[in-house]
Amino acid sequence: MFTQSKIDLSQIRNHLIEQSEFKDYPPEYFITISYRDPYSRDDLVKFHKRISNVIHDTFDPYNMNPICEGYFIEEGQKKLKVVDQHYIKNSILDKYELDNEVELVKGNLHTHLLLSLPSVPIESPNKQLRKVWSKCYFEFGGRPPMHLLAEENHKHLIAETIEGVIRARCPYFIGNSDEYVDVQLINQGREFGDKGGKGWQGALHYATKQMYCKDQFLEVFDEQNSNIFVA
Repeated sequence: MFTQSKIDLSQIRNHLIEQSEFKDYPPEYFITISYRDPYSRDDLVKFHKRISNVIHDTFDPYNMNPICEGYFIEEGQKKLKVVDQHYIKNSILDKYELDNEVELVKGNLHTHLLLSLPSVPIESPNKQLRKVWSKCYFEFGGRPPMHLLAEENHKHLIAETIEGVIRARCPYFIGNSDEYVDVQLINQGREFGDKGGKGWQGALHYATKQMYCKDQFLEVFDEQNSNIFVA
């Protein structure tokens, strides 16, 4: 028998799959963003606005093409935190030792972004794209290598561009190491998580896994910066 929370979650997912703009423009990129510090949800919403502005400015500066984005906030695994330290006597060794008092605290928040970029001018890149590429592909003379310019590799080029521009223009809340920004291509054969969900619907299931009830929807989903219809 399904619990009410599972019923609620199923309804939310079905709504996003069947009635949001993702139905017409399926997400092509699953982006996981971690942060340098344990920021609050309000902080992440501000960061999402910055990330969204960077993506639009880079890939559609003249607002001519659709860009669909859904931001989902996830809480990391709980962890032990030292809250106090004091000395206790070790009766066996007959000496005092430092003892840590710990408690289990919430994990840091991170972001999953489902992104659709159905039209990117690879053949005639705009000024912002050329600017990003000049830094990302400096060793290739400021242009993407030929294999990435081949049509079958365009999505790989866009994925690298997304990662490069987020790292370059959001340095104050995103660190330099690899784990801070992870851009994955979404395709029908790609599984997300351990439930066997594939394609963009599998990615959506993964991003919404902490929506235990309808009220939790408002905590996980960033309505301010996502532009997919959810009413």
